[in-house]
Amino acid sequence: MLKKAVVGLVGKILRYKGVLMGKRLAIVIVTLAGLFLTNTNAFPQAQVVPCQLNNPDQDTLRLFPERTNFRTEFIRTDEMGEKRGIGSESLFRELERRLGDKWDSVWETKDIPYVFYEILKGPDRIGWVFGANQGWPGADNSQLMLAFDLDERIHEFYYQKLPSFEKERLQTQEFYSQFIGLTLEHFYVHEQLDNLKVSDKDILALDMISRIKDPTQKEHEGFQKTLRGMKKVLIYIDDFKFGNKIKKDEVFAKVKYVVENKNKIALLESDALPRIKKVFPDASRFVVDFVSLRNSVSLVEERLGEKLDSDTEPADFVYPVYVVYKEEAYKPHFVRGEILGYILSLNLDTPQGRFKAIVAIGAQGKEKGKIVSVEINKTEFSQFKGVSVVHFYTKDVLTKTNITDEKIDKIAPIKVTIEGKDISAASKRAVKKALIMVDEFYFHNFFNKDEIMKKMEDYLKSQKKQ
Repeated sequence: MLKKAVVGLVGKILRYKGVLMGKRLAIVIVTLAGLFLTNTNAFPQAQVVPCQLNNPDQDTLRLFPERTNFRTEFIRTDEMGEKRGIGSESLFRELERRLGDKWDSVWETKDIPYVFYEILKGPDRIGWVFGANQGWPGADNSQLMLAFDLDERIHEFYYQKLPSFEKERLQTQEFYSQFIGLTLEHFYVHEQLDNLKVSDKDILALDMISRIKDPTQKEHEGFQKTLRGMKKVLIYIDDFKFGNKIKKDEVFAKVKYVVENKNKIALLESDALPRIKKVFPDASRFVVDFVSLRNSVSLVEERLGEKLDSDTEPADFVYPVYVVYKEEAYKPHFVRGEILGYILSLNLDTPQGRFKAIVAIGAQGKEKGKIVSVEINKTEFSQFKGVSVVHFYTKDVLTKTNITDEKIDKIAPIKVTIEGKDISAASKRAVKKALIMVDEFYFHNFFNKDEIMKKMEDYLKSQKKQ
């Protein structure tokens, strides 16, 4: 492949330079090319050009308009392995295991530098830009460039280089938009569903990778290589910059749990977008995350104010969370996404029976962390709209201090009745749990319980003195 690339390059130079400067230059170039091709050790593999932004100053500003600065770092797999004390080969093979495919002997050796761009706004990091070479069928390589937010989600994707005969089909806003919001977890979910030979349509609807449409007519292999290259980029940024946060074995276990316990898990229908758009009219797409409380049980219980039920809420229970996006096509052929909110579908197991609750929570502006909609057994309860976890923490303080205050207690008046059955307590608990989960996993404890309760206690004391 490398020889073909060299021959092609020489041919281009000959056609261009030979006309301008005559045959002598052509003879020199042919001689140099002959030396290169007969001595493959002339340039060690480490000299493969790393994938870098063509114009870092302009490109980083386009990808993150709010950025004020950026830092550039070159990292090699072999050096990282030695730095960690596990050896260059050990890390290289572990990353290969996560990829689920053999490394390419040309474009993916362990001594190739990878270039990471840390994006800053003032002193704060706001994202990353990182890309990689990916072999392309019948040619040298493509270059995939991705921008990430601080949760490892794809903020934007585009081909910086694409040796395809169908560029006009691939380099489009429609194609690029399909990758917005994806994380490494989604690629692991796809791999595990394939391993398990799943055929259930409701479960397959949770596969975010399979729904990506191939726009090509004759280059399906190139499309598949794009998916492979993107998975590779996600693996490297997850390991090198997020400390292997998204662990393959853990994701595989979550997928297996969902497959084996489908009857216990509440899901939106396989065609979820129309239903989502009823809650978030501006929504254009969504991704589904698999959230488990296994490593956060005690924390969630403390914030919830009670123990999780070991029968209906075991530690390994998996909650599908629908992350809702609004897309912005801001420049040909580029598109980026903005998270509008989160939707959790929960089963309420009560003495009166099982009920299905769909809780939608806002992510932007004044709606951040607030209930947008609560639907139980297809009946919407508008009483919850605008409620946040702050209101529940306020209720906890009022209960703790034995104070009744109708002006600040927004939770007590909420009543939920389905077919004559009062399920108010179970519904409030489910809504509180959903708010806590979104705050913990997506807002990173933005609504700090201790701080909120302390302020409320101080406020009540001051009111009492008056």
